[in-house]
Amino acid sequence: MTRIAVLDRARHGALRLKPTRELSRQRYALLGLSELATACSDFPICLAKDAQTGRFNLIALFSLEEPRNLFWLGDQWQATYLPQATTTAPFLLDAGAELGLAIDEDHPQLGREGVPLFEADGRPTQLLTDVRAHLQRVMGDVEAAQAMVDRFVELSLVRPLTMVLRRSNNTEHEIAGLYSLGARALAELSDDRVVNLYRCGYIAAASLMRASLNQMERLRQLHNASSNAQFAGLRVQVAESD
Repeated sequence: MTRIAVLDRARHGALRLKPTRELSRQRYALLGLSELATACSDFPICLAKDAQTGRFNLIALFSLEEPRNLFWLGDQWQATYLPQATTTAPFLLDAGAELGLAIDEDHPQLGREGVPLFEADGRPTQLLTDVRAHLQRVMGDVEAAQAMVDRFVELSLVRPLTMVLRRSNNTEHEIAGLYSLGARALAELSDDRVVNLYRCGYIAAASLMRASLNQMERLRQLHNASSNAQFAGLRVQVAESD
């Protein structure tokens, strides 16, 4: 549950931020453009539709069918890279607010212990200054990724991605709702468009996105290492037509 409110001295003056982070139930994270090359060494990189806007977002996938994060083990993050969008909670940017921030009042990192948000005289602490700058960097990078994805959509490169999990009893479970880039659609781009995308860094990004789908097997292995309901196999397929 979330309860978003503009960050306010009077309302939130006594709140403190606990340094511990809890990501056990986070199934995916938005990615910034600059993160893609590093993140693909750990996670499958996919596209998912935003339920409110209908636009596609670039995401790092943390789980298969389970409502939990397969990279969160023993109350710790167990991957070589942590996507930056996971480090911004419980804060959000709010350009119309006096302090430029909003806050999720129900977030478990907020309480009466930890680093204060405000000084005794009501001034924001250095923490809030750093949070705002960090959020601006992260969201700027996410917006750069969004611009790239919008370009892929414009060129009709986005295709449905299907995952089929095979259980030990040979029953199958299909996971839909994810997308990637079509190999045939990429290959059929005109030379001029390829050059344009290359100069933007988007051809390299497309190659990394496609290659990262091999990390789905890593998710299967992580699932099997921590669950009694084993997956005997996994089939990943990107449709070559809409």
